[in-house]
Amino acid sequence: MTSVVKIADFRPAVHRRVHEDIADQLRDAILDGRFPAGSKLPPERELAIEFKVNRTSIRDAIKVLEGLNLVRVRQGDGATVQPLVDASFDLLPAMIFHGGRLDVRVLLELLEVTKPLLFEMAKLGLERSTKAQIDGLSALSGQMADEHLKDEERAAAGRELLVAIADMTGNRVWRMLARRLRALLASHPLQETRRRVRNDPGRLAAFVNDSIRHHKAGRQEKALAALRRALEVLGQEFDDYAQIRPLRGKQ
Repeated sequence: MTSVVKIADFRPAVHRRVHEDIADQLRDAILDGRFPAGSKLPPERELAIEFKVNRTSIRDAIKVLEGLNLVRVRQGDGATVQPLVDASFDLLPAMIFHGGRLDVRVLLELLEVTKPLLFEMAKLGLERSTKAQIDGLSALSGQMADEHLKDEERAAAGRELLVAIADMTGNRVWRMLARRLRALLASHPLQETRRRVRNDPGRLAAFVNDSIRHHKAGRQEKALAALRRALEVLGQEFDDYAQIRPLRGKQ
């Protein structure tokens, strides 16, 4: 009988699509540092025993990781873990929240990148907007502030507002980026992140409304200042959360 050394604290795969469940567990093990960059994943045979599945499921799971650029697979050399900075952008939600843990550090890094980008996008959008588009922003902002709606419905209105502002620019690259960001924000890890931080879409709506009011009155500098303040408030909520919570760990 073959003696097998325990690889990690994995559980038997139970997901309807078994290989996806396995891929998620291996992904989290990599993100948690159990398999650092440059190391190799255990052989398929050992993983199959660990997860209590056949080798085909393991092979399919590793293909998922390969698609995320988390591992490099070479015939006869197994799967080698790659640096996270080389991974697909699609990995970002799991980097922020996985295994019941929120990594505020990664979230703050995301905000550090997106805040100036969103401001420049909004600035251009206001410059090129039509009255009908501004009215559309007002409607979405109203949904964000409506306390009779469920929190996720209000958050969804905020994501649509982001796309609406991108559409105002008329720039296809901005529009593509906004839709990608909308999908990122709508992912389960980011929804759970928003819930834990208790981000209130109504706070942002107040600044959006101020910006719209100033824009309609021709006070463009004040309109942009209100948008900048909205982004600062958003960042501050996560900064405050990081001060009172551990950067990693069960929360």
